Amino acid sequence: MDTGVILRILLLVGVFILLFLPTVWAIRDIAYRGFPTLKNKVIWFAVVTLLPPIGAFVYLAVGRSRASEIAEDVEAQEVNSETGSE
Repeated sequence: MDTGVILRILLLVGVFILLFLPTVWAIRDIAYRGFPTLKNKVIWFAVVTLLPPIGAFVYLAVGRSRASEIAEDVEAQEVNSETGSE
């Protein structure tokens, strides 16, 4: 095998890994992160899996922080309703 062919194969494998590693990370994050509703989780899962690199970057930029904010708000409301304070 020619050295150029091996380098091209390694380059393609590297690009493939770099593009799909964020997708795998986003899917794992969606699976373990608490979302306010199951619908939100399913929508983000669909976006990430149907638009692999783009969906993952959008989720990691927008959805991840937004999901955390919403989950914290829901948790705070639950604590307030249990203690009877607003």
